[in-house]
Amino acid sequence: MFGTLIVCYLFLGGAGAGACLVSAALSLLSPASLTVQRMPGRTGSPCRIVRLPEAYRRLLAPGLAAGLTALGAGMVCLLADVGRIDRVASLLLNPSLSYVAAGAWALAACFLLACFLLVAWVGLARLSVAVVRVAEVLLALASVVTMAYTGLLLQSMPSVPLWSTPWLPVLFVFSSLSCGCAMVLAVGQFSGAARMFGGVFRRLAAVDAVVVACEILVAAAYVAAVSGLTALGAPAFSGSSGTGQALAVSSQVLVGGPDAWLFWVVFAAGGLAFPLAADLAIVRVAKPLPMMALAVAAGVLAGGLALRYCLVEAGMQPVLQMGL
Repeated sequence: MFGTLIVCYLFLGGAGAGACLVSAALSLLSPASLTVQRMPGRTGSPCRIVRLPEAYRRLLAPGLAAGLTALGAGMVCLLADVGRIDRVASLLLNPSLSYVAAGAWALAACFLLACFLLVAWVGLARLSVAVVRVAEVLLALASVVTMAYTGLLLQSMPSVPLWSTPWLPVLFVFSSLSCGCAMVLAVGQFSGAARMFGGVFRRLAAVDAVVVACEILVAAAYVAAVSGLTALGAPAFSGSSGTGQALAVSSQVLVGGPDAWLFWVVFAAGGLAFPLAADLAIVRVAKPLPMMALAVAAGVLAGGLALRYCLVEAGMQPVLQMGL
């Protein structure tokens, strides 16, 4: 049975992975002339190492640290829900071809790679540019897998028809990426990076606006699909079958149940409509808007958590009510 800890795990794992992806992308796009230094190697010949100046440390390290913190908290939630560390160890040491195993490995890889890059970026170790660049690419790949697998895991459960649509993993990916952008935008206001890299943060707000716009379209397609428009990706369940009845119950709970206000107010309005409008305002204004950026982050993160809570609760309602 899915509980509060799993909802927190789905949210924290996705948001943390999104922040790691954004941080890795920012580092890969940073000018090498400012972030790479030539140092004497062990053989006497010069070698190129990553050495970030203070400004770039403020740009890259806080976002990665925030993502790393979210990933760690998500792993704690997963471990607390499982209840036994030996089960998690068995999953990692004896992997099988499943979404759970792939997700566990992706989450662990994402966490370890983020730790490695954070050490490199803050200057605690002298690491070659090639090693750091490979780690950044691997972190980006692991982040994408981590963002996608939770939706794929839910979609693979045929006993919960609300999740049996390909729109669900796509929605989770866009939501996680938007949460990652929001986290980096927020910590940049506190680290001072938003003032030093105003153009970078305006472009990041523009990227977030595009992601949120895509999320709006996917969320609309998802709601339409689970409401019975099978052409948009929902399975063609018969309304008289147990599965069809379960889907009808879940979709009704999602859009019109007691917690539907979370879906429409916190997620749709606060996590999609408001951030889209605010991101566009940030892009248009030349000067920094720290309070606006923080409001965007709060709305996106609250909306991402509300989305996962609503989907899990609505999906499990038929199991609780009908014993399916």
